[in-house]
This record gives sequence, structure tokens and C-alpha cells, in this order.
Amino acid sequence: MKLIIMRHGEAERFRVPDKTRSLTSQGEKQAGTAGMWLNHCLGVDTPIDIALVSSYVRAQQTFAKLNEQIVVKQKHLCDDVIPEGDPKVAHDYIRVLFEDESQPNVILIVSHMPFVSYFLEEVNIAKQSMLFDTSSLVIVEYDVAIGAGKIDSIYHPV
Repeated sequence: MKLIIMRHGEAERFRVPDKTRSLTSQGEKQAGTAGMWLNHCLGVDTPIDIALVSSYVRAQQTFAKLNEQIVVKQKHLCDDVIPEGDPKVAHDYIRVLFEDESQPNVILIVSHMPFVSYFLEEVNIAKQSMLFDTSSLVIVEYDVAIGAGKIDSIYHPV
């Protein structure tokens, strides 16, 4: 099983409310390039079964650009993966999805810092984390039996 964790592309400077910040043109470009990398990495015949996407505008826009490059069967808005989301709650939800009778093989999360770093630490066997640049992706080979996985690939935009 593959669990893909992605931070949104570059966004506008902070404004209130935070959830309404949009991608910059650079952020749109980053997300499209990340989508090409992901398509190449997964292979054109490997769709993403479920995408959990933050309800914040910049994450939605990142997903839209990514989705131009990859096939996604189902997209769900998920308030568990917003910046202040609880990684343990999101991990419990992911485990339930992987154990579902529909047997998804690939799950994508499009979220924010600091959530993506804490979530990676939560699902990583080594309990290591990293800082995510905008549009960075981490692919984790996830083992449902142990509820964790190992980092397989990392993408950082240039």
C-alpha cells in the first residue's frame, strides 16, 4: 500500500482568514510539476484510490493542479488534515480506509505544515519527520498489519 503525503504549493502571504489564501502562479507551477513527478513515480497505470484534501483553498487548488497529471478515483474534503489537525486522528482514519473492503492501494493526503511533518512522523516506522517545502511529496510504503511504513520516495521542487 502507498500513502502519499503532500504539502500545498506556494501560497499568498498570510491573510485572515488563513483558509482563504490562494496559490501564487509559482505555487500552481510547483503543483503541476509535482503531479508530473508523481505520475512518473507511480506509473500511468496506477491511480490514486482516495485523496484526502484539506478544506483550505490553497490545498484544493494544489489538488486541482495535481489532478491534471494523475488519475484520482475519489476525492474527499477532510478537516482532519488542516494545519492544526491531529496526526493521530488522521492516522486512525487512514488505517480504517486501508482496511476497508474496497481495498484501496494508494491514498494521497494534500495538506499543510506543520501537519504534514507531524503526520509523517506518526506513520513512519522510524518515527522520523522532515520539513516539507511547498509542493513536496513523500511516498510511504505502508504496512496495514503494523500500522506504519517506510519512506520510499521523496520529491522536493527545484
